[in-house]
Amino acid sequence: MKNLSSRFLIILTIVLMCWAYVSPNYALAKLDIVQLAQTDSDDEFFTVALGEDYAFWSHYDDGIYAWHTNNPINAGQKIADDHKVTVLSASGNKLAWIDDSDDIQVWNGSSIQEKEDDVIDRISLYHENLAFVEEDHEHFFHQDTEIFLRIPGQKIQITDNDYDDKHPSLYKQTLAWVGEHDGDNFDLFYWDGQHAYKLTDTDGDDLEPSLHNGAIAWTEFDGDDYEIYYWQGGANIQITDDDYDDRSPVIKDGKIVWIKKKGSCQDIFMWDGFQIKKLTDGCYDKIQSLDFNGKAILWAAREDDEKAVYYASLPDTTRPFTGWWYDPDEPGTGVATEIKDNKIFLTWFVYDQSGRSTWYSAGGTMSSQDSFTGSLYSWKGWPWGSEYFQPVPDIVGTIVLILNEFPTRSITFTITIGNTVVTKTFKPFMADFAPGPEDSRHLTGWWFDPAYDGMGFFIDARGGKMAMVWYNYREDGSARWWTSEGVFADGASTYTDTLDGWQGGQCPGCPYRLPNLIAGQGGTITLNFTDSAHATCTVGNTTLNLIRFDF
Repeated sequence: MKNLSSRFLIILTIVLMCWAYVSPNYALAKLDIVQLAQTDSDDEFFTVALGEDYAFWSHYDDGIYAWHTNNPINAGQKIADDHKVTVLSASGNKLAWIDDSDDIQVWNGSSIQEKEDDVIDRISLYHENLAFVEEDHEHFFHQDTEIFLRIPGQKIQITDNDYDDKHPSLYKQTLAWVGEHDGDNFDLFYWDGQHAYKLTDTDGDDLEPSLHNGAIAWTEFDGDDYEIYYWQGGANIQITDDDYDDRSPVIKDGKIVWIKKKGSCQDIFMWDGFQIKKLTDGCYDKIQSLDFNGKAILWAAREDDEKAVYYASLPDTTRPFTGWWYDPDEPGTGVATEIKDNKIFLTWFVYDQSGRSTWYSAGGTMSSQDSFTGSLYSWKGWPWGSEYFQPVPDIVGTIVLILNEFPTRSITFTITIGNTVVTKTFKPFMADFAPGPEDSRHLTGWWFDPAYDGMGFFIDARGGKMAMVWYNYREDGSARWWTSEGVFADGASTYTDTLDGWQGGQCPGCPYRLPNLIAGQGGTITLNFTDSAHATCTVGNTTLNLIRFDF
């Protein structure tokens, strides 16, 4: 690749120190939405909480309900008669709420127990632990609110000051909350189990923190409207930057969902660690309540005179792990992966002992939601440009692949070939090379011509660019790969550029060597996309009829 060589050898070695997402357009996710409850009463509304396997909601004038997410036939069972419940918190398959006497009740799947009395504001449940807010009556003429943590057998006061603290969010025994430290606006605080840290000091209010595994999402007023922010042990990162209110963020496994108020419409958006997606397109009059468990969203909304509870699983939960992966400190080699449902197909493109480009493949059913173990194959095939014959695979080793969602998205793999063991952790290549949303047609993945089975293309199209690897064979039948990259706008039908070769790179288990670019080695390539699953590919005098690889 003409430009990719400089990306590989120079730009891709730069580590991104900060990131802010600003975009006027968002890809719309396709959700299968289930309505769980509904009312037309002016005096009634719903508040929701989402656990691991249960969706919970309080019907303000009726009681509290639970619905098992794996049993769509069951419309939900009533678990408590408490009325006027506006505060819920779920963890696993448990639910906590504040009843109309300001006491905390906890449902454990079969029974209800009172855990605390005389609380206010919000509560946060994590397994057996509870975070909550109480009024401090130490001084008769000045009363403020403090944060408390209840663990089995012990009640711990986290804050003790003369200003209001509120909005606790609990993960294990760590906490995030906001406090009116400077007297006129709320700032964000974090307690790591031993020490408290002030994370913000802004002129606008920081509110509604959500904590999960050391990462915090919150909303901050910038003087005009509320925006979503993210912290995970370093600098505060601004996720949204627009003219609309972004409120009620919930973070799980590095993903953030929130409510965006755009004029008279409210909808739900998500940041997946790379880009922002619009999850709903309902233009609700008001979204009363929202929760998220990393796999699904649950919300209560008003539309005209109807108020309802909705549930939807997130689509393409493994799609963020489809793409190119590389080590910016050792450019010139990498892995291309595509995951569909519970299946994966990948190639590792490296170099042989002579420094020539070569590739290995693996694929099959995932061992778990975030891991794969399988055989590693090398290939011998027909020389490109000669008469086709079926390529021959050979098992040369094994691969163990781990998908890492947190703290940042990456893959870790261990490959064993004979006595050689290679372990590497790779990050997403396109996040550095072409940051931005994936092409709206989801072209990223494997493509091939069925008439030339055993040879294929991996295409990654996002951020207004395309990068690809073409896996084919040399004159001696050995496996090789060429690359190409160039401008490719979202929705474009044609891509044209050159195919570049690489040599002199690192062989499996060998010390790292910077590879050399062979510009234009494969000639010119032109792709014409007719839809999201069909394209023609012209290389020299040959035209291939490409389709998506169905594995």
